[in-house]
Amino acid sequence: MTAPVTTWPAQHEVTHGSVRTRLRLAAPRHSIAPVTARRMRRALLVYAVFWVLGTLPGLLGAGPSATAFGLGLVFPGGGFLATGSPWLALASLAVFVLAVAVWWAIGIVVLPPLVWLGAAGLAAATTAGTGWPEAGLALPLAVPALLGLAYLVHRVRHASQGRAGAAINERLARLEFRISGPPPLDAPLPVAESTPDDLAHLRYALDLALQPLDKFDGFTLLDEYREAAVRYQINTLGYALSMAQYTRTPAFAGYLAEAQRNAIEKMLHRKVWGYWARENAWGNLSLRRDPVDNRENIMLTGWHGIQVGLYTALNDDRYGQPGALTYRWSADEAYPNDFHTLAASIHRNMTGTDYTLFPCEPNWVYSICNTFGVNTLATHDRLHGTGYLGELRERLRTSYETEFVRPDGRIIGVRSTHLGLSWNFWSGAAVQLSTAYWLHPALPEIAQRSWWLLREGSLRIADGRLVMPKALSDRLDPGDYTVGRDNFGLGATVMAAREVGDEEYASAAQRTLDQREEVEEANGARRYRHSSPLTNLYSVLGRFGRRDGLRDLVAHDLPTGWRAGPRLAEAAYPDVLVARAVTDGAALDLVLRPGAGPVRTTLAVDRLRPNTGYVLDGATTAAVTSDDTGRALFDVDLGDRLEVRLRPA
Repeated sequence: MTAPVTTWPAQHEVTHGSVRTRLRLAAPRHSIAPVTARRMRRALLVYAVFWVLGTLPGLLGAGPSATAFGLGLVFPGGGFLATGSPWLALASLAVFVLAVAVWWAIGIVVLPPLVWLGAAGLAAATTAGTGWPEAGLALPLAVPALLGLAYLVHRVRHASQGRAGAAINERLARLEFRISGPPPLDAPLPVAESTPDDLAHLRYALDLALQPLDKFDGFTLLDEYREAAVRYQINTLGYALSMAQYTRTPAFAGYLAEAQRNAIEKMLHRKVWGYWARENAWGNLSLRRDPVDNRENIMLTGWHGIQVGLYTALNDDRYGQPGALTYRWSADEAYPNDFHTLAASIHRNMTGTDYTLFPCEPNWVYSICNTFGVNTLATHDRLHGTGYLGELRERLRTSYETEFVRPDGRIIGVRSTHLGLSWNFWSGAAVQLSTAYWLHPALPEIAQRSWWLLREGSLRIADGRLVMPKALSDRLDPGDYTVGRDNFGLGATVMAAREVGDEEYASAAQRTLDQREEVEEANGARRYRHSSPLTNLYSVLGRFGRRDGLRDLVAHDLPTGWRAGPRLAEAAYPDVLVARAVTDGAALDLVLRPGAGPVRTTLAVDRLRPNTGYVLDGATTAAVTSDDTGRALFDVDLGDRLEVRLRPA
């Protein structure tokens, strides 16, 4: 008897045209994916050369110094075993492990080899002591044995993951997922009204963005390299503001568009992007400082690129002009770029590697970082007619499915391009959720399957609240590295669940934050007190999402009426809080709230027909006539929630 097929999620209607599809996991053909296997074979071949060179002195009786140096080449700190200093051997190994961690953290590719060679040289220079004569043979034999054991452990784990994947595929065979298509251009998209609480959290983002470009008040300034770097806070600030405009106020520019521009242009400050000169020097052994016309660095080109792309899709193309994004190093040194050069850099780097995904920090490929690059390409293709993503989509899909997804469906968070190695620390639920969200515009099948796996295996609802896994990585706030709270994961759950249409889980995660977390309020702006700016901004992004919100904004055109209809062009901040602003191409509908007490204030509307009369509801006057440029001014009295409608006379 054939098992019934159900459509997931069943509780939500399709907002626009969609197709139903099955999303089974790919059955792995080998225990190690092909590109990763090639990288590992190359690394092992290089190591084999050093293993042979390090083993020969002991076999040939070349003397204690040469033997110690050789064993130091065979294994980090191994030379100290030949000198009779096991504690120095352990200390050297610990320093080497620390060097690898630093390499992972900030990309210093030369550090582990320097520590390895330095320990070997030090052992050769300090050959006093009886030593361990058998080390010359035992250590060279132990290393292949350890490598063989590691491979055996991998095979056992891989087989277990394969069995789990087969069981998952049996369940997936009974499910159909809905993948949305382009919304009709002649029909409106859903535009919700922000609640007072929504507006208060949006004000937190606005206040950060509307300060002077050279000010960073309210941002976390801990380091320039990892997740707490200020650039990621600025990027997420821009994403949150763009999503708020798209889903609540698509017919409002004003201070909301200004805030997005400020976030984009704050990225051009050397304090934000100057890290690249150091990372490129110690990671790629290059002194070139241009952060765009360079190798790798998707943590800038991808993250900044989609920030620019979202603004361009909603507002104007100013950042497509030559030199519009100029990264200035000094008065005499600057690197003029624009939206086009950002997209071209991503495309060039992706086509230049067999992984297709390329590194953030030199050598380290992050699956989530590449989603931002993919979305930059998707947005650029849609707005400027290029074919970057179209050329790479199948390569990206294959790479994600074979090189960056385990047989049990779990996304691999990070992989070394030099060694092919990865580890599970960087693939907890919070990272999986964020990756699924950002994958949805370009690779919705992988995104929706990843969400379903998380929903079925890692997340649960108890007493109306969302319960996150208890793994350390899911209790980490990446915006300030504090441990103990799962607020980042909850915010990522709101984002991902809402994007795929699972409002049950999105609401549970939002409810958990609102009921559990202490709220700090300053000048009408609210934030979660015990969350970093990055986590608060992710929460704002999730709060303003909707089903297919990111996918529609990145991959599909705006409705025709939105692109040409009347728009609220100016409103005073914080006097006027715009809760809703939408146009059908002829009329403009607004919902406004006061932000600083009752006030009479002037609003400016543009994109009207020149020298044309319009009727007003909710304003202090009943009619207004546009000027030669299609612009008009009128006053409103704001005391509480106010609906305003402008329509042709």
